[in-house]
Amino acid sequence: MVTWLKELDEVLRGHKADPRLLADGTAHICIKPLVFASVRLGIIYGLFMGLYAVVTRTPPSLVQMMASAIKVPALFFLTLAVTFPSLYVFSALMGVRLGPKDTLRLILVPIAVNLAVLASLGTITGFFTLSTSSYQFMKLLNFFFFALSGAIGLKILLSMLSRLEEAQMPSMTVPAAPPQTDQAPGSEPGSPTPASQPMSRERLMARRTFQVWVVIYALVGAQMGWILRPFIGSPDLPFEWFRNREANIFVDVARTLGELLNL
Repeated sequence: MVTWLKELDEVLRGHKADPRLLADGTAHICIKPLVFASVRLGIIYGLFMGLYAVVTRTPPSLVQMMASAIKVPALFFLTLAVTFPSLYVFSALMGVRLGPKDTLRLILVPIAVNLAVLASLGTITGFFTLSTSSYQFMKLLNFFFFALSGAIGLKILLSMLSRLEEAQMPSMTVPAAPPQTDQAPGSEPGSPTPASQPMSRERLMARRTFQVWVVIYALVGAQMGWILRPFIGSPDLPFEWFRNREANIFVDVARTLGELLNL
């Protein structure tokens, strides 16, 4: 089997998230095959997105199809470039001992999963492209597919970080003090000492801090997609590599939903 396909298959089957492998770090995750797989998967879904401009325009806009094939993988790797420094800091706050290269390996796994899910949905996008002419519907369908695949990818990332944290972080519970003859009234032998409680709260705060980073990552990804638009290509507008910067992705989704429902 081709190296990148084998690496992708192991990622999708969860082999890369094996706690026994993660206990030794992320060296078992190969960067080049995952990057190659992610780019190819992004191109595949981009071609399906751009197909709308081919079947709804006269003459067909093949250049929009090519532009979409370039923009989809670019969307993920540009988002990675913007958020990578904060991921490194937030994972350090969680207590996961990873260097920059190890952190890169870690985030490439959910990116590959994200794009694999998208590519698998490409035939559905193509089906609806060939069976409807509604631009608003196609925009919302693609937004839903990106949101769905993104949620799956971020869930994978959170799971791997949690396993890394458990495997690499030393126990944060302070050992119980030796039993003493003078115990406080009502206390039981072997009960945990109060000193362990602040450490537990610190670990909980680290997890919540990283959850905040996940929200930031999702927002950056959404806005990056807005900056790189158009991906589908409105049938009423000429081809452009990029549209003018206005509003944001969430305002556009609300507006598109209103147009689709005639609100």
